[in-house]
Amino acid sequence: MAFELINAFKNKDFIVDLNLCRVLMENKVFPWILLIPRVSNITQINQLKEVDSIQLIKEMNYATDIMENIFPTDRINVAAIGNKSPQLHIHIISRTKNDPLWPETIWGQEMEILDNKEKEYIF
Repeated sequence: MAFELINAFKNKDFIVDLNLCRVLMENKVFPWILLIPRVSNITQINQLKEVDSIQLIKEMNYATDIMENIFPTDRINVAAIGNKSPQLHIHIISRTKNDPLWPETIWGQEMEILDNKEKEYIF
């Protein structure tokens, strides 16, 4: 079976395909990307083959470095939360002490959606 995004991710903006992961932008008020391993029927990190698990960590580190170099960052949040979207995906979010939700987590919070002009400015 070929890799396919679930519906929850089809409306996200494509950034790039890395060796393992598709990188998408979450359209929220924070610099926020998703890494989605291009492996079919995977919901948990431990379901990946060992070589893919190692590659995932490398790509997470790579993406985190890029986020830290591009955006003002006091903290990078990295999480694999799939309660609502079961396809394995990793959130990488740049947070600052001045963001509207600091120091609270962003999970379950109401946030604005970026329009196209704002997305161009941030990314």
